[in-house]
Amino acid sequence: MINLIINEWQKVFSRKSNIIIMIVIVGIAALLSFMPLIFDNEQASESSTYSEDWQSDVSQQINTLQEETEELLTQDTELSFSDSITVSINQDEIERLSYHSAEDIEPPAANNFYSRLVEASSLNALIGIFVTIIASAMVSKEFSMGTIKMLLIRTQSRTKILTAKYISTLLLAFFYYGLLYLSTTIFSLLTTDMNPTSEYVFMTMNGSYEHVQFISYFTGLVASNLVYLVIISSLAFTLSTITRNTSLSLGATLGAIFLGAGLTQYLASQTDLAKYLLMANWSLENYLPGRMTYIDGLSLPFSAIVNVVYVGVFLGLSYYAFNKQDVL
Repeated sequence: MINLIINEWQKVFSRKSNIIIMIVIVGIAALLSFMPLIFDNEQASESSTYSEDWQSDVSQQINTLQEETEELLTQDTELSFSDSITVSINQDEIERLSYHSAEDIEPPAANNFYSRLVEASSLNALIGIFVTIIASAMVSKEFSMGTIKMLLIRTQSRTKILTAKYISTLLLAFFYYGLLYLSTTIFSLLTTDMNPTSEYVFMTMNGSYEHVQFISYFTGLVASNLVYLVIISSLAFTLSTITRNTSLSLGATLGAIFLGAGLTQYLASQTDLAKYLLMANWSLENYLPGRMTYIDGLSLPFSAIVNVVYVGVFLGLSYYAFNKQDVL
């Protein structure tokens, strides 16, 4: 089995498409990390270091923002577009700083390490697309190129061969995700300020602020992202195995990724059965602190069970089809 997995990895890493994907992942991580410095954003370059009496510094900062906001709002002329933006930004910043002061949590810089790691999770959908590209060709390409015959004449069973391909697909998904965060971490250490405390303050879906221990929050975020990648990998892999058509499996999986959210919300407005759809449950990020689901009846245990059932069905169909298919 180990030799089969190594063989699959050698195949994948010998492809130019895989090298391009890796370069794109590292490039995007670098771009997001250096972008605040490239555009010389004053707020992003603010230091997170306050004096020992940081609460007095924050209080002074709040007073300055309030004075600037009141001056803009009380002027005789109508607010310009830029002034309106300034007022809105100041009010948001006053609310954020007030929360930090009330909870006795020293505020970090606008461009801080914790926020950069959390923001990188928004690229998980992109990783899902890259994984789909590889998974959609994992089995179907063997049939289209005729190399499946070379695999099946080995002493290994079809079940072991397919298992090796599936494990290789999941490992590749985890590798892409790890590369994203390794690159983001390295670049962020060079371009951001470290957070002064282990507390992570964030805005919730309803517009208020909360705080949690960053390690626990980030662990939950990573776990939910990996579950999503396993589901996407399993879906593309199953379609590749059943249809033997790379384009069809790629198109169907990408369609689910891009259209899934909109279709789920529409069906949820029509029927309660929408909560059983895969697309309604594959994003476990909705159960993190400060977030919410938009479909009644969903919970973390329910979504976990639904996801396990779907993945189990996908794998069952894959093994059945692969063991029954004739190779001409």
